[in-house]
Amino acid sequence: MCLLAGVVAIGAGLRGGGQASQAGTAEFVGTVFLAVGGLQLACGIGLWKLKPYGRTIQLVLGWIGLLGIPFGTIISIVILWYLFKPGIKVLFSGKSTSQFTADERAQIAAATAGSMGVGILVGVVVLLCAVFVIGIIAAIAIPGLLRARMAGNEAVAIGTMRAINSAQASYYQQCKGYAPDLPELRKAGDFLQSDLTGSVTVVRSGYNITLEPAGTSAVVQNLPAGCTGTVTEFFAHADPLTFGTTGMRFFATDARGTVYQSSTPMSDTDSASPVQ
Repeated sequence: MCLLAGVVAIGAGLRGGGQASQAGTAEFVGTVFLAVGGLQLACGIGLWKLKPYGRTIQLVLGWIGLLGIPFGTIISIVILWYLFKPGIKVLFSGKSTSQFTADERAQIAAATAGSMGVGILVGVVVLLCAVFVIGIIAAIAIPGLLRARMAGNEAVAIGTMRAINSAQASYYQQCKGYAPDLPELRKAGDFLQSDLTGSVTVVRSGYNITLEPAGTSAVVQNLPAGCTGTVTEFFAHADPLTFGTTGMRFFATDARGTVYQSSTPMSDTDSASPVQ
């Protein structure tokens, strides 16, 4: 569980794309989880093979686990009580079976007689504790994954603004002006890919994509054949479907061909900053 948590936390830090301090914290927590997971793996191997180091590591983990109130404390008390039984000490003494005395064999038998009940108790408490561990993993991983998804959505939105710019440049050569909406870019000559021209507003990768006449535009007169509603200026914008979930920035472009960004919705690009 700790190994998995470590991998998830480090992965979230590397992919998060957020502040350096947040990524560093995720990677630090992930490293701690990996270290603890490695220690637990070594402990498990030692316990399985009845090696003295297995019991020693488990004792150390047990004492540390007392701090994990309440479930960690309960588990640790049970484990420490079990490991300090005389028969268990003998079992992990490093002796071979032939070296045990009759008295030691009796101690081992007495200590292991109730091991099934101890195992069931520990298993139930661990199951309850796992819910909290999963919650910790989710708290570490989900914000980083969300930032990565938003960064991907924003990259698609920027690319879409540039594609609209390119399509409008081609449309201008044919129609002596700009298309007033997305469907016109398809009707006049398939200047833009079909998934972006199905309606006035289309949804793409968590963003609403819209093309409309700019506030200061006028209708072009005497249009060439095949052109409809052509205007002198246009305004295209990409707005996140859910701000803070599908994207953190708003994007827009106009006849100047530059893509702009803002943290608030835009009706023009005058107060926005160019995308670097």
